Amino acid sequence: MVVGEASGAAGTPVGVILRAVLRAMQVTLVNLFRTPVTVHYPEEKRAYPDRYRGLLALAYEPDTGEEACIGCRLCEYVCPPAVIKVEMLKGEKRNYAKSFSLELYACEFCELCVQVCPTDAIVMTKSFDLATSDRRELLLDKDRLHAIGLVHQQSWATGNKLRTMQGPPKQAAAHAAEPTAASGTKS
Repeated sequence: MVVGEASGAAGTPVGVILRAVLRAMQVTLVNLFRTPVTVHYPEEKRAYPDRYRGLLALAYEPDTGEEACIGCRLCEYVCPPAVIKVEMLKGEKRNYAKSFSLELYACEFCELCVQVCPTDAIVMTKSFDLATSDRRELLLDKDRLHAIGLVHQQSWATGNKLRTMQGPPKQAAAHAAEPTAASGTKS
């Protein structure tokens, strides 16, 4: 040990400990006079990014006003935690969902159900506002899912939009379909 240098119980120099404590106090003092960034939620609504995706909901057809779900059960088959249950009702012109239930308390929000829906019937909304202390309120039936879809703004991501984003670029697909001069007319 060097003469004139005190050490703590574990052999750490007192100067190192003192500098660490002063640095921590400096951070505390700087943050003490900052303005708070807390949003008082029920009174003030926070603006969400354009790509925010929250609650799941069922949508209606925009042009006819009918429910968009045809009861194909693709969402039920693709759901990893198996929280979606659908029963199909056959109609004259098209099929409908007789019942549609979603156990939101066990949902992983993986968005696979949205991606596979051929009619964009199940969508994600720009809201998370469904907090409750009773899990039974998070067991959503068809009527409640439609009500959520009417109340909250839909997210940009529908099944058809997501599938076109994941597909090949349009120019590459157009060039692949055209015959080239090299493969052309030589016999």
